[in-house]
Amino acid sequence: MTMRIKAMPAVFLMSALIGTTSVRGAGPVLTPEQIQAAIQEGRKYKTADKFLDKGLKGKQVELTGNTNVTFFNDWQSVALESAAAHQQMRELKADEIQTNGLLHAYVEIHAAETWTFRSGNGKFRHSHLVLAIGDRVIQPVGEERVIKDEGSNKVLVGRGWVITLAFDFDVSPEDLRNPVGVIVIGGDGHKHEKKADLKGILNTD
Repeated sequence: MTMRIKAMPAVFLMSALIGTTSVRGAGPVLTPEQIQAAIQEGRKYKTADKFLDKGLKGKQVELTGNTNVTFFNDWQSVALESAAAHQQMRELKADEIQTNGLLHAYVEIHAAETWTFRSGNGKFRHSHLVLAIGDRVIQPVGEERVIKDEGSNKVLVGRGWVITLAFDFDVSPEDLRNPVGVIVIGGDGHKHEKKADLKGILNTD
């Protein structure tokens, strides 16, 4: 699978993995051995960009030609953070990692046309992601996190501008047995939705 997420910054906000948190997801939690294996995998990559480009194994859902969502599990998140640590010449220790069985998602939005920074910021930066499972709407855990914003220092942004937002969801493997609705709600209220097969995405074996 070819991943479209590229050129991410070196610093990642991994609040669902590093440090203490009261959120306990319904997905499988990594064992110490799995955490160490994920750290070792991430160290194979010189930068986080290279891991995202060549190493990340997840499920990509294209909602429109300009918007796609990539889902991945805790193991991939640890490996990603390890690659970022390797790039920054800092040591990432297994005892710093606290996995909680969450489903992770990156929403990548490409500007379809030229916008001023202000209108682009409102339209894209404040986008939201939810999952529809049966008659339930699953909201993300916590707030979205801006992972990349190429237009933050520009007056005008065009088709080359990309913003990436991160979300975490508390869902179980059973929740994902059937196709789920992936819904991105733009800052202007417009919705883009697509059914996606996420079965097995939480598996860490």
